[in-house]
Amino acid sequence: MWLVSIEKLGEKIYGCIDDGVNYRIFSIDPDSSMDCEKSYHKGNYNDYGHFVLSYAGIDPGTSFLEEPVEVNAVDMESLTYEFMLELWKSIWEG
Repeated sequence: MWLVSIEKLGEKIYGCIDDGVNYRIFSIDPDSSMDCEKSYHKGNYNDYGHFVLSYAGIDPGTSFLEEPVEVNAVDMESLTYEFMLELWKSIWEG
């Protein structure tokens, strides 16, 4: 899996994960599991850049990472709030 976008607004974390088959838009907060709000099949896009440009037309406020970051997780269910918070910190706080 690859993290392609991650933002934190208040306590809630938003982002997008490339699970190998789909780009999955998600949100998660401290008291719940990850909510995958929408997914976009990767076969509909030539590459990552094509997806980013296409998604910008849907939500121009989303910030995508220049290069995706590998996520060492077995599946989406193993991506806890604490795990995603640490990823966010490592990317945006250095």
